[in-house]
Amino acid sequence: MICVTIGRGRHSSLAEEWNAAAEAGVELVELRVDCLRREPDLKRILAKRPTPLVFTIRRGADGGIWRGTEDRRQALLREAIALGVDYVDLEMDVASKIRRFGKTKRIVSYHNVKGTPAELPDIAEQCDEMDADVVKVATNAQTLTEALRVLDLGPRSQVPTVTIAMGEVGFFTRVLGAKFGAPLSYAGFNPERTFAPGMPSYPVLKRDYFYDQVNAETQVFAVVGDPIQQSLSPAIHNASFRHLGLNAVMVPLLVPAGSIEAALKELEWLKIAGFSVTIPHKEDLVKLLDQKDGAVERTGSCNTLVIQGGKKVGHNTDYRAAMDTLEKGMGGLTVDGASPLLEKQVLILGAGGVARSIAFGLARRGASLTISNRHDERATHLAEEVGCRTVSWSQRASTLAEILINCTPVGMHPDVDDTPVPPAAFSKPNMVAFDTIYHPENTMFLKLAKERGATTVNGVDMFIAQAAEQFKLYTGRDAPLDVMRDTLKRKLGPIRE
Repeated sequence: MICVTIGRGRHSSLAEEWNAAAEAGVELVELRVDCLRREPDLKRILAKRPTPLVFTIRRGADGGIWRGTEDRRQALLREAIALGVDYVDLEMDVASKIRRFGKTKRIVSYHNVKGTPAELPDIAEQCDEMDADVVKVATNAQTLTEALRVLDLGPRSQVPTVTIAMGEVGFFTRVLGAKFGAPLSYAGFNPERTFAPGMPSYPVLKRDYFYDQVNAETQVFAVVGDPIQQSLSPAIHNASFRHLGLNAVMVPLLVPAGSIEAALKELEWLKIAGFSVTIPHKEDLVKLLDQKDGAVERTGSCNTLVIQGGKKVGHNTDYRAAMDTLEKGMGGLTVDGASPLLEKQVLILGAGGVARSIAFGLARRGASLTISNRHDERATHLAEEVGCRTVSWSQRASTLAEILINCTPVGMHPDVDDTPVPPAAFSKPNMVAFDTIYHPENTMFLKLAKERGATTVNGVDMFIAQAAEQFKLYTGRDAPLDVMRDTLKRKLGPIRE
C-alpha cells in the first residue's frame, strides 16, 4: 500500500489536502502533525477521516519540525491513540513509554538523517521487540552499498518492515521493499512539499512503478547510470510489463563512474534479470561480459545486459535504433536501397557509448565522419578505432558538416537551456541535426537548428526503438509500442518545449 504523507501549517489546509488525497484514490495517509504552526487540535483534526491514517509527530532530530516539548509530543501521541487512529508512529526510543491501547497499530520507527550506521541490523532487531505491528527503518544512504544494507533488513525481519534508504541512491528501496514484505511505502502528495530526500510523488509510485502490484514473485530489472534520476526507462518498461500482464518491475540504480563491476557483484542477491545501461558505463561493461552480440563486438559498447543461466550476456540496441532513426529522419533508403548517409559529411559531438555505436554505424554506411569531444584523447582513440578524423572541441562550431549529431548529455533535463554548440554551427544550408537526448524531446540544440532551417531528428524515436528491442531481450515478447509512446508522451508532456 502507498502511504501519502501530508503536512501543512494550518488545520484547515491539512483537512483540505487530506480530502483531496482521498478523492485522488489514496488509501492511507500519514498526517505529519509536527508541521502545524499552532497547538494541534486533535479532536478537530480527527473528527472527519476520509481515509485511514498514520499519526506522526516527527522531532527535528528525526527529520521533522516539531516545535514543542517532548512531554507534550508524547501526550499528543497518547491522545491520538485514545481517539482511535489506525496507526501511530513511535520512534524506538519512546515506544516503550507509550503503551498499546485499543485497535491502534504501532509503527516502531528508526530515522537517521545523517547516515546509515554499521549496527543497523541490531537496531532493526530492537525495533522488532518493541511490541511493533510494523517496523520502519529510514536512513540517509550515501552509496549503493548502504542502500542495499537497508533493503536487506526486510527479508531478515520477524515483523513486517518498511525499509527506506533516503536520497537518490536509495530510491529503489522505496519500490523493492514490497518484494521483501514491506506493508507500505511513503510518497508525497503536494508537489511543493518534500518530506524526505528521494521521496517520490504518489503518481510516480503508483503509475510509473505500479507499487501496489509488486510482490515476492516480481521479477526485477534495472537501469544503471550516473546521472539516473532523469531516466524514463522505468516508466515505459513498467507500463509495458503491466500491459502484457507480466509481473516485473524496472528500477533506477545510481552507479557512479568506475564502479559498475563492484555494483554488479553487490546486486547479485537481488537476482536482477536484466539491466539497461546508460552513461557512463556502456564501455566499461564490455570487459565484464561472458557473451556479447555482434553489435557489442563491433562498437565496444553495451547498453543492455541480460543475465542468462548466471552469465552476463551483452547487447547493443542503440546501434540499430540510431541508424534506423537517422535514416528515417532523412527520408529513408533510396530506391536502389542505398543509405541517405552515404558520403555525407557528419560531425559527432561526444565519444561515449552512444557516440561509439553511431560512429561505427555511420562508417559502415559510407559516411565521411569527424568526431569532436571535450577530451581530445577520447575523440582520438575512438577515431582511430573507427578510421575517421577528429577536430578539437574549440573547432566544433566552425567545422563544416551536413549532419551534426549530439551524443553528449549537454541539454539533458534538468539543464534544458544548455547546448553543445552555438548557433554558428548551423551555418551550412540543408543541414540535418540529430540529438540523441530524449529528455526533453525538443532540446535547445534542436531549437537552434530548426531556427536556422535545418532538418531535425530528436532522440525519442531512437529511445523507443532501442527500448523495444531491450524489452524483447528481457521478456521474449514484442514490446507494446503504443504503450511505450503514450507513456513517454505523458512523462515528457510538462517539458516538451
